[in-house]
This record gives sequence, C-alpha cells and structure tokens, in this order.
Amino acid sequence: MTYSFGRRSHSKKITCHRDLQLILDEAIKVVDFTILEGSRTLETQQEYFAQGKSKLDGVNKKSKHQVSDGQPLSMAVDIAPYPIDWNDKFRFAFLAGVMKGVATRLLEDGKISHKLRWGGDWDSDNNFKDQTFFDLPHFELIKV
Repeated sequence: MTYSFGRRSHSKKITCHRDLQLILDEAIKVVDFTILEGSRTLETQQEYFAQGKSKLDGVNKKSKHQVSDGQPLSMAVDIAPYPIDWNDKFRFAFLAGVMKGVATRLLEDGKISHKLRWGGDWDSDNNFKDQTFFDLPHFELIKV
C-alpha cells in the first residue's frame, strides 16, 4: 500500500525545515501517519507550557517549533500514526524507528545535514526507561 499526505498534513509539512520535509517524505512511503504540527506561534507555545504539554515557555526557553525572521521554518514536527490511537505507544515507537532509520540513511547519503531526536528518547540512547518527559509525537533536528 502506498501512503501520502493529505492537504492538512502537507500544509503543516511545508512549515518545516527542508531536512524534516525530506525525512517525512521518505517515512510516509513506509508507514501511514499524520502531521499534527510544524511551526508554532509564541502564543501556542505558551499555552502548551501552561497545560504541561511542553517544558519550554517560549520566551526563556524556545521550542524548536517556534519560527522567527532568522529561522523561518520549524526545526521540529509533531506526527502521529494514522489512524490515531493515543494509547498505542507501540505504534508511536514503530513510527519513531522508521523516522530515525530514514533520517540516519539520509544523513549518511549527504541529503540532510542534521540528526533527528525523538521525544520518546531525548538522549537517543535507545533506553526509554530513563526518560522523565515523554512527547511521543515530537521529532526535532539537532546539529551533527
């Protein structure tokens, strides 16, 4: 089966850094998922912080979702396996494996210039038991 992005997911994808767009375009060939959010306003970031959905307040600590004149595209994306079942952590982990594998291959092939970090394994050590904050839909670019 071939998967593709719908209009809503596509409109969110184009708010992301080129490296994320390439990773997302390759990953959708393997597994079906929806793009929940790319770029984010300061107001939305502060709302998520107030709700406990983020550890970053958007002012003192900015989210990689936030954009500015100097950084017009989001360095982060939130995605979820489709159809969405928020309780199915295994599908989020599977999706993360696909995303990380695709990102590694694209980096090794010189097609992207960033590594990818997942919100289910912030230190990227493949040990999920040492995490204190899980953000399973979250992926962000980090410098090599």
